[in-house]
Amino acid sequence: MRFGNPEFLLFLLLVPVVIVLMYFSSKRRKKLLAEFSCPELQKKLISNISITSRSLKNILWIVIIIFVILAAARPQWGKKLQILEEKGLDIVVAIDVSRSMLAEDLSPNRIQRAKNSFMTFLDMLTGDRVGLILFSGNAFVQCPITSDYSALKMFASIIDVGLIPEGGTNIAKAIDKALTLYTEDTKNRVMILITDGENLQGNFQDAVKKAKENNIIIYTLGIGTQRGAPIPILNPQTGEKEYLKDKDGNIILTKLDFSNLSWIAKETGGLFFQVATGQQEIQEILNDISLLEKEKIAERRYSQYKEKYAYFAFFALLLLVIEFILWERRIKV
Repeated sequence: MRFGNPEFLLFLLLVPVVIVLMYFSSKRRKKLLAEFSCPELQKKLISNISITSRSLKNILWIVIIIFVILAAARPQWGKKLQILEEKGLDIVVAIDVSRSMLAEDLSPNRIQRAKNSFMTFLDMLTGDRVGLILFSGNAFVQCPITSDYSALKMFASIIDVGLIPEGGTNIAKAIDKALTLYTEDTKNRVMILITDGENLQGNFQDAVKKAKENNIIIYTLGIGTQRGAPIPILNPQTGEKEYLKDKDGNIILTKLDFSNLSWIAKETGGLFFQVATGQQEIQEILNDISLLEKEKIAERRYSQYKEKYAYFAFFALLLLVIEFILWERRIKV
């Protein structure tokens, strides 16, 4: 036997105190009776009192207190098997780490805002599993699908531009890599692309078609503005910040590609949002995802002790009823 709330057992230490108080209360009652009445009167006053019944009632109260304390301590014995199913969705988030993500049209820059959006997304999730992919001209898995959000945040904290040598924005590679993370029996597959969508490489139209065939719903989060911004770089000789220029010496402006990102989301049944200051778009995505049927992603089996406090509570109540109906006066036959 074990107890769910063993700390309540400490109240059993009060039982001897109650017994002592009952004893001295009885002694005091007898003393007061002796002080205010003569022996003949005392015999008349207590002639109808059953000493046995009074003692029995005192014993019942002590036992009631013990049973109440034991019930509060939640005695447990015997085990039962509990099966807990965890339901959720498998979600793959792909973050663009191409050089254009250094643009500062969103403060402090696009890549930091992308990381912030991902962190906010994790904070709002409950029960779903998430995988993380980084991509530019190529793609690789930063973290496989997992329900360990703290691990995902750790991997996300080290995301930066330049982790992938190949330049560009190859969404097709990201989609292909995502397909390797989903399990075969997953019905509703969700992918979130966090990118500025600029300089798309590869045949992303075919990749989107492939995603659609594999039941992948793609939500696109656009990082940047249509106005655009230059791409900051450090001069290796002076260490000063400069801006990326084309072969003619003109500063290159990188702009958010609304049209392609909107098309990708629409084709796969997802939604497109431009990242805003309040990050309301994250809640909008979660609201839409919540409508999808969640699947069993894990099953936990564990043994649990059976609660037996009800027996002790019942006996305490039964004894309380007996104590209530038990007469202190002698029954005359």
